[in-house]
Amino acid sequence: MARLDLRAVLVLIITLFSLSGTELAQAENTQSDVVSAPISVCFERWRPFSFIDQDGIARGQEVDLIKAAAQALNRAVEFSELPFKRCVANVKFGSTDFSLHVDKTDGLAIFSDAATFWQLSLAVSAARFKTLDEFKTISTPRIVLATEYPYPKAVYRKLEALDARLVRRSYYEENDEHAKTFFDILTTKRVDAMLVDKQWAQHMIEKFNLPVNILAQDFHREPQFIGYRHSNAPLAQQLEAALSALPEDVRTTIKNQYKY
Repeated sequence: MARLDLRAVLVLIITLFSLSGTELAQAENTQSDVVSAPISVCFERWRPFSFIDQDGIARGQEVDLIKAAAQALNRAVEFSELPFKRCVANVKFGSTDFSLHVDKTDGLAIFSDAATFWQLSLAVSAARFKTLDEFKTISTPRIVLATEYPYPKAVYRKLEALDARLVRRSYYEENDEHAKTFFDILTTKRVDAMLVDKQWAQHMIEKFNLPVNILAQDFHREPQFIGYRHSNAPLAQQLEAALSALPEDVRTTIKNQYKY
């Protein structure tokens, strides 16, 4: 009987070791899958920082910096271009690792350092206004804002100081030709100004020779970050460290490619 019990114990021990080895192998395989999986990044089109070119390739200052950082980590990276709110939602739901161009109001964890700045300025008809002082002579100016973005409170305070009447419309663009049509509303005099990102607007004005002025004084400047869900903090820390470690000459070369 004792010999039988001893055999049973030996069988049990062997079985446990076998199971432990299987579980360890599964854990190692899972970890390997996680490490080898491409980093997924979502962005809304925003020149010069992120866009899909005519060949279907993701490009831009931020995009290329992330590509360089991912290469340093020996990781592949995949980009998707979607409306801003969908990018944020995809990160929250876990289908995407990171969203570009977020701030503290978007409900995501964010990198420590700003990736870029949202430089808001007023775009006006060149035939109507040359300076901010000329613009301020209007009583209750009609100013267009995007429906997609939650503007900071400071922006609304400045609009209130102008006694502005706000007009909402979508700023989502599929390509530059599509974006060009946004400015047509200024020539109709149905509105007096559009609140736009300065660098993006200058690119559009110069590319299509649009009869539009950007008033010299910046309306508001807001830092923009790379956002992620809290549970993805380990990957976020790796990517942020890799971005910070990029040599200055690499950063300069990338940024100079997209100067407008």
